[in-house]
Amino acid sequence: MAESPRAILEHFVSLPARTFAGTQPVQGVSSIAPGPGRNLWWALSDNGYGTRENSADYLLAIYLFEVDARVTLLERIELTDPQRYFPWPLTRGDDPTRTLTGADADPESMVVMADGSFWIGDEHGPWLLHFSRLGVLLEPPVPLRLADGRELRSVSHPEPKGATLRASRGFEGLARGPRTDTLVALLEGAIPDDPPDRLRIFEFELGTRRWSGRYWLYPLDDAKHSGCEIVMDGERHLVIERDDREGDAARFKRIFYVRLGEQRVLEKSLCVDLLAIENPQRLGQRGPVFRFPFITTEAVWPIDAHTLQVVNDNNYPSGDPTEWIRLRRE
Repeated sequence: MAESPRAILEHFVSLPARTFAGTQPVQGVSSIAPGPGRNLWWALSDNGYGTRENSADYLLAIYLFEVDARVTLLERIELTDPQRYFPWPLTRGDDPTRTLTGADADPESMVVMADGSFWIGDEHGPWLLHFSRLGVLLEPPVPLRLADGRELRSVSHPEPKGATLRASRGFEGLARGPRTDTLVALLEGAIPDDPPDRLRIFEFELGTRRWSGRYWLYPLDDAKHSGCEIVMDGERHLVIERDDREGDAARFKRIFYVRLGEQRVLEKSLCVDLLAIENPQRLGQRGPVFRFPFITTEAVWPIDAHTLQVVNDNNYPSGDPTEWIRLRRE
């Protein structure tokens, strides 16, 4: 592989694992997007406590944080379905607000729209979910359908009959698409009949609320790796790829560039190696090489052509903090 591009740590701030919003832990961050002001960030909470089975008492939410000298929680938006768009029983189905829990959905990725609404990619279905600025579900969940009309379901689906996707292999990334008025959704794992080291990125048309039939194949460095996020960066997209190790055992946590064009199997080029970040200021009480070795680093945003914001999902209750780092690429 070619020499790794330089990445220099410019800013570091950490949110302790035991940080609460009311009586509920803030938990991990699975996606971020710029908020309505300087140093403000929208952040999507993950599904709760690690599994569907133990997360029925975790209320799903989107946060608004101020990230400066410290991380300050400014707003918490609970995700609800009062109009009963979800066709399956909910954990809090008898509550008029029908607040969604980690047993109902597993939000992993987010796109903030110009009208303030949120499109969210979910792993349980997998579905696309469209919420208002206040967190209210605006329309029925959009299932994943292939060009031949087949619906792909996860084994975590409320009605998993015929499921073809393993648990935690649904929509892990969601981004603006290369064509106007489209989104693209990245699966965390390969679908049946595809090579195990190829992840599909599907195109969704916002105007028709349909999958266009177009898709791309993202090539993993190793079939055991996972795709964790996709975001638009100018005319290209960024994809986070990781192994399933953490801490000193971590060997592969990288962000790549891809270009979604006419080529089905994508070519990728290295943007950042998250285990080899230069740290001249010794931020985070670390040495000259800063490592970001969390098992699930799931959030990235290009602030400008040379700067990235990166955040980990702390997999609460693992005890890991949620670290917000800003990198300069050279």
